[in-house]
Amino acid sequence: MKISAKSTHLLYILVLCFVLVLIYSKTFHVSKPKFKLENNLKQQSNSSYPIFESYVIPQPSFLKSSHSSTFTVLDNGDLLAFWFAGSHEGKPDVKIWSSRFAQDHWSDAKIAVSPQMLSDWLSQYVHKVGNPVVYKAADGILHLFVVSVGAIGGWSASNIEHLQSADEGITWSNAKKLTLSPLLNISTLARTQATTLTDGGFYLPVYHEMIYTYPELLRFDARGNFISQIRMTSKRGLLQPAIVPVMSDFTYSFLRNKGRSDTILYMQYSKNAGITWSRPVATNMSNRDSSIAAALVGKGRILMVRNPSDRGLLVLSISSDGIHFKDIAVLEDKLGMEYSYPSIQVHNGLVDILYTDEREKIKHIRFNQAWLDTLSDH
Repeated sequence: MKISAKSTHLLYILVLCFVLVLIYSKTFHVSKPKFKLENNLKQQSNSSYPIFESYVIPQPSFLKSSHSSTFTVLDNGDLLAFWFAGSHEGKPDVKIWSSRFAQDHWSDAKIAVSPQMLSDWLSQYVHKVGNPVVYKAADGILHLFVVSVGAIGGWSASNIEHLQSADEGITWSNAKKLTLSPLLNISTLARTQATTLTDGGFYLPVYHEMIYTYPELLRFDARGNFISQIRMTSKRGLLQPAIVPVMSDFTYSFLRNKGRSDTILYMQYSKNAGITWSRPVATNMSNRDSSIAAALVGKGRILMVRNPSDRGLLVLSISSDGIHFKDIAVLEDKLGMEYSYPSIQVHNGLVDILYTDEREKIKHIRFNQAWLDTLSDH
């Protein structure tokens, strides 16, 4: 039986329609999020004069060990910083301390959160605290996340406590424990700064430590309520994701590598505002098991602070594609010392960076775009 030319043409049309429907369903079936990412990049300063300044946050002399600073920019441009300090990391006398930077001066450090304060708020014993992360939400509310450990275990038995302030950190609400698992609800830690969403909510990057390590995102709504968590990769040994939004849907994540044989710094990206993530891709940089900080500095460029070999060497690197970086400045270089755990904010044409200085204090450097422009091959 012969098939007419008309029937053949009709069959071709039906097949073509089927292929188009199949392509459409594969490409567009994923529902679009009701929120987007904000990169928080403000208009760059017009100053043509290079600015580079350095400060040390003043704190009591009995604080022998200080580490893991975090900070945010207040509405008037002041900086508000937090870190943990005491006799030694993990000791019961370690507390979360705070200082404010105003008019080119850091205030004397004061206690913000102690294990005893958390014990009273939570009605359960808290043995030690560490790794604070502060975030200023779109409505002006400050959110402070503190890692805590109870009576038993190390950091792998930790919880995350959540505090809020409506008066720029003068007073805080009672802490609430984040419930991230219906069973043990332990072994999630925070370290890197949160990322704003256009619906008024935010992402808090965290990482899981028990048995094996992996990064996650915790999503909060505009009222600061925890909504959901997103597993970013199944590749083991990656933690402390540093999130850098570039566009409303597209963002990078740079990951500390805990591996002993593999010291490459990895990057992954999301094309749907952080809902799903690519497989981790190796950058051209090394990073020997230390926290990093990164931010967008204009014209699609990513500025990163990292320890390429050991924690005695702290460098600035820059990239335009998230994979290929160039080292452009050495901030610290002293073998046997520690300059680590940087945090970064870009605002009003300025770049502010805080980091651990010789494990005894918190150092602050500030520079502008004009200073960046003086660096060769950037």
